[in-house]
Amino acid sequence: MHENIYRGRAYRWVLAAVLTAMLCGCGGDDEEKSASQSPPGSTAPPPAPAPAPSPPPSSQARAATLEWTMPTTQTNGAVLVDLAGYRIHYGKSVSSLNTTIEIKNPSISTYVVEGLAPGTYYFAVTAFTSHNHESERSNAGMKQII
Repeated sequence: MHENIYRGRAYRWVLAAVLTAMLCGCGGDDEEKSASQSPPGSTAPPPAPAPAPSPPPSSQARAATLEWTMPTTQTNGAVLVDLAGYRIHYGKSVSSLNTTIEIKNPSISTYVVEGLAPGTYYFAVTAFTSHNHESERSNAGMKQII
């Protein structure tokens, strides 16, 4: 009886070994192998480079990032103690900065203006106090939106 148990176990091990050998020998379709192998004595051409992915549509593509330094003094040299925020003035001409964005947080010193149509834009920044006293405009910066 013990002989039948050992024979059954041995049969399972042999079957497992044969199945493993068969599975290890499988490499996929013969068509895939013949397509990827070169004839003897020739070199396969290098694979074509993948095309560059197109950039995803985003409002960042039509945006301008503005950065400025927080003022610490008033124009008369006195320490600035009641800074309330900034105003970004922009438009299509230096002499016509007719769109304004107000930022009511004096600790912010970077802002992204999004959704700009193609064209050339000019930007200037002012600071304002809690009493709504506004500084002179900064020098204008320019950005071309494509």
